[in-house]
Formats: sequence, structure tokens, C-alpha cells
Amino acid sequence: MPKKWLYVIDEAIKRIENDEVELGLTALQKVQEHGKDLPDVMMYLAEVWYRLGHLEEASQLLTDVMAKNPQMDSSLRRECQLLLAEIALDSSDFETAQHLLYECKESGFESIQLDLLLADLYSLQDLDEVAVKYLEQARLKEPDNQDIMAALGNLYFRIGEDEKAMKLLEQAGDESLSMLLTKGRSYAQSGQFEQAYQVFRQALVMDRSPEVLYGCALMAFHVGRLDEAAELVSSLQAVDEEYVAAYPLAADVNLSMGKTEAAIEALKQYVSLSGFDLDQIRRLIALLTQAGRYEEAKEYQQLHDQWDHESDEE
Repeated sequence: MPKKWLYVIDEAIKRIENDEVELGLTALQKVQEHGKDLPDVMMYLAEVWYRLGHLEEASQLLTDVMAKNPQMDSSLRRECQLLLAEIALDSSDFETAQHLLYECKESGFESIQLDLLLADLYSLQDLDEVAVKYLEQARLKEPDNQDIMAALGNLYFRIGEDEKAMKLLEQAGDESLSMLLTKGRSYAQSGQFEQAYQVFRQALVMDRSPEVLYGCALMAFHVGRLDEAAELVSSLQAVDEEYVAAYPLAADVNLSMGKTEAAIEALKQYVSLSGFDLDQIRRLIALLTQAGRYEEAKEYQQLHDQWDHESDEE
């Protein structure tokens, strides 16, 4: 590519980044007007349009380049097709993306970018098992690529292969919040509560959102750290008093600590927030009855029967 065109485009980008948007866009449009007979310049410009979020301009420019240059070098044509496919994926035009990507694939072309785009194509359509296949192909080409390992690990979680997922994410060195939460849930689902607790504690250092506080409190309860669980539930309720799952957990913790009255209050709050949860109402009725609070138990029994009748009618 002639250096002067590269310079003009890069200067235009700098103007846009420095909030001189109008000047920058005008410069890019001038390049498009005067450099239209230079395929490599137009391809670079199309990529710039794409990165700036001007998907239609980028797509049209690439389409024009391919139409005007039927004899263009095959490697340049593949670059055009791959970028067009990427734009199509961003626009949720899966049919176009698939057509472009398979045209590349069937021509015998191989590249890590093609594998990754095919993985995206299927992942975005919730065809995760097919997406895994293409990410595995990409990983064969770059076995130490941490981004690929992390993406592959997340996909393995989505298809239920937690052991593979954990191994890949650990190899990738992924210690992001989302990874820790996924890892913690996986440990919890397999009954490894101590490991899950430790992971949620790590997550809690990074973020004290209701989701993290709840996960940590639940695991603390499961491993018998009742005082800590009670403190975490209290913190959660202070952050979000309408986080309904906190109240049954608060009841569990309080009952385990012998605090029946506190458990009753937690369940009463839960019922007032959650609506038609008959199991928790039955639990509340039982606790009220055990505590000798028969009138309250009777009131909740009536509420239970009313909601039970309404749910039967539905």
C-alpha cells in the first residue's frame, strides 16, 4: 500500500480519536473517493470503517472491491471475505456469514481466523458443540494462545464438560470474575463445597455484588461457617433487600444457629416479596406452629390455600 494513503488514513483516525470526528470522517471519505482503484487501500479503509462501527460502509466497500477486481490476488480476496463474514456476524446475518466462510473453507483455505469465525458463527446460534470443534482446530494451530483456551473453556462449560473447561481456564490463567463465578458454580454443582467456597471468596475480593455475596454466603453455610454466612447474608440484604433468594438462605442459617425467631422473620419477608412460593409458606407455617404462634400460622395457612387454589385454576 502506498505510504501516503496509509498516512492519510492514520491521520484521519487520530482526528476522530481526538474528537475531531467531522474532519476525520471527511478525510476518510476523500480517501474512498480518490483511492477507489487501489484494492489494498480500499480494504484497509473498509477495516477502519468496520472498527469505527460503520458496518454498512465497510460491507459495501468490500463488496465493491471484489466486484471491480475479479482477478485480484486470492489472498486479498480471502481477506475481503473474512472481513465481510465478520461484519455479517456482527449484524446477525448468519446466512451471509456462513456462505462466505464456507466458500473460503471449501476452496481449501485454512487459517486460525477462519476457525475462530466459524466458531463464532455456531456459538452465536447456540450450536456450541459445533463451535467447540472449530475452536479445537484453532487451538491446534496455536496451542499456547490463552484467548483461545479461555474461549474454549467457556464453551465446554456451556455444553456441560466442566472438567475440561476448568482445566483449560486454569491453563489460560483466566482469573476474571466471570470465570471465578463459573468455576465456583461448577464446584458447587459437583458437591465440592469447600473448593467452591474458596473460589467465591476470591470473587468477593473483586466484587461485592448481590450474586457474589449470595454465592459466598451459600457456600459458607454448606461448609458450616455459620457466623460468616450470617454476616454475608446481612451484607447482601443491605445491598439489595429485594434479592429474594437471600431470605430462605437467611432462614437456613438462623435455624442452624438455633435462632428460630430470626428464621421465621426471614421467611415472612420472603413470602411478602416472592409471591406464590407454596413450599416456603408451608415451611413458615410449620415454624410458626412449632413456636406456638397459632394465629399467625392460621393466617399463612389461609394464604397458602388461597394461592394453592389459584394455581390449580391456572
